[in-house]
Amino acid sequence: MTPQSIESLMADIEAEDPLDIGDLALDEAEARRLMANHFCEIDQRLVEHGLDAEARLEVMAAIAAHTMAENLVLHIDRLRRDNDRDAFQAWMRRHRIGG
Repeated sequence: MTPQSIESLMADIEAEDPLDIGDLALDEAEARRLMANHFCEIDQRLVEHGLDAEARLEVMAAIAAHTMAENLVLHIDRLRRDNDRDAFQAWMRRHRIGG
């Protein structure tokens, strides 16, 4: 696992589900690079603590799931604050939530 391989996979994912950077002073490539480097650093620390590949994968999956849950909460909160029912329903459909 390298930061470059992670960045490449992230770019593939973003082709289907682009990042919503908005007006942040950070572009998609920079966001990918920061997070790919961070994941590789976490993996290295887990190696240093003696975790095998399966245990490290489980930790990474838990981190990803936690991040997805946090992202879900942030999106729902933003859509609720915007009071845009159509945007909220479109987001729910796009993510196959609620049937």
